[in-house]
Amino acid sequence: MSRRDAVIEIISDERGQQPAYVPHQIGELAPAYRRLRRRHSRLGAPFLLTDLYVDERVARRIPKKDLVSKTALRLISEIPGLQIKNARQTLTIGTADVETAERLDLALNAPIAVVHRSVVDSAGCLVFTGEGIYRGDAVRIDMKLK
Repeated sequence: MSRRDAVIEIISDERGQQPAYVPHQIGELAPAYRRLRRRHSRLGAPFLLTDLYVDERVARRIPKKDLVSKTALRLISEIPGLQIKNARQTLTIGTADVETAERLDLALNAPIAVVHRSVVDSAGCLVFTGEGIYRGDAVRIDMKLK
């Protein structure tokens, strides 16, 4: 399920798309992708804006209810029969542009965290690539150091 009872809203859902940007060169592109733009909110306050590209051949196996209840990586990892071979994630700090500021209820140029994720299946196909833009005040990184 979504993290801590977040509400996920689908802003757009398009088929026959190709990602405009592929951050990790770890697999071959699929013939076509389903592009989902979603906004995650908690207690009415938006905190995450996502663009997801899912290989159309596997996107058909995602139940509709999961599109508004699961995080991107849960959507992909729980597709029946899909075996993940490789996955990458990159986090970058940036500032909100006009659209991001409007969609996340932020000031223009407010701090944001941009997360790019890519997933490759056992056949070497890029079955998922996505971008998540988090409000800067909603990000916390906690790791153990040696």
